[in-house]
Amino acid sequence: MDSIMNMLHDICINVRSKVSRISREEAGISLARGAGGDITKKIDKVGEDAALEVVRSYGIGCTVLSEEAGLVYGSKGKRDESTSNDDTAHCIIVLDAIDGTTNAVRGIPFYSCSVAYATSDRLSSITHGAVMDLTSGDIYYAVRGDGAYMNGSRIRVANTSNDKAGYVIGINLSGISIDRLKRMSSILAMTNHIRQFGSNALEMCLLARGLLDAYIDVRGKIRVTDIAAAYLIIVEAGGMVVDEHLNMLDAPLSLDARLSFIATANKDMLNYISSIIASS
Repeated sequence: MDSIMNMLHDICINVRSKVSRISREEAGISLARGAGGDITKKIDKVGEDAALEVVRSYGIGCTVLSEEAGLVYGSKGKRDESTSNDDTAHCIIVLDAIDGTTNAVRGIPFYSCSVAYATSDRLSSITHGAVMDLTSGDIYYAVRGDGAYMNGSRIRVANTSNDKAGYVIGINLSGISIDRLKRMSSILAMTNHIRQFGSNALEMCLLARGLLDAYIDVRGKIRVTDIAAAYLIIVEAGGMVVDEHLNMLDAPLSLDARLSFIATANKDMLNYISSIIASS
């Protein structure tokens, strides 16, 4: 791993270590409303603090975009010469310390830490991404141009077959509007295997790993912090991530942006899904 990926890995490790020490009852304590607009639970704050602790220990001057704290400018701490160079002068670390907070608070074992490194203020500038399953400790990661990995082993999207009845498609329907739900009705009717687990980042990694054939979130609600790392992991695993107009997904690295996207194993799968949605 290079020095940036080492930092992302250490962030995930520290978040998992710190949140594992708090009880479910403590984890669910409501605090103030976070920068992303949701009520911050104590587990979110503990996780974010653990992540920022690692960033400061590396001493790089990145801005951190976090779902709870918003923008945290610069860092303080001992400077790491291996990461202290011009490449980090304008970097942004995109953080969702706990993706799947409701699962974590309820004791459902499917939630993650998502962290990405960008060289400018656009999603397309992500160069490193890591997502850790905080229950199992499995870590997915990617560096632009170097492929995607899980626990050190290369992963790739599924070689999707023509057996449409066998497709497994993840769809996020939480809080979806009636109009947008109607757009998805044909997909729901024509797909035998629909899945929703409660952590966008981790579900996208299941696609990158070849366990899902597609993952869809067209609610217009998802924040860039939820998907920045997994976006790169899918692309490096050979998949595609597009917006609801079928353009390659890009967005400003801002908590104000609300996104819709379709992620698929390949273009044929994308064409299949888009044709169904268009006909509904």
